[in-house]
Amino acid sequence: KYFVTGSSGAPNIPELFGVLMVDGIQMGYCDVSKKILEPRQEWAKKILEKHPEQLGWYKSKCFEDQPNFFRELISSLKQQF
Repeated sequence: KYFVTGSSGAPNIPELFGVLMVDGIQMGYCDVSKKILEPRQEWAKKILEKHPEQLGWYKSKCFEDQPNFFRELISSLKQQF
């Protein structure tokens, strides 16, 4: 499961953050406002160390793709409502 929450101008709430869960265990965390992307399990850390291209892909999703998508979505919703 992948949970993503976005906000627009809410104090003390990140603009966007996400959590990846597998079988109820947190595997990774992304906080765009604090520029944090971290695996939460040792085996995941080892995989990303061995395959830095995967880390690059996750960074792109966390810090570029998802924030841009949410900014556009929030902007569209503001215009509609």
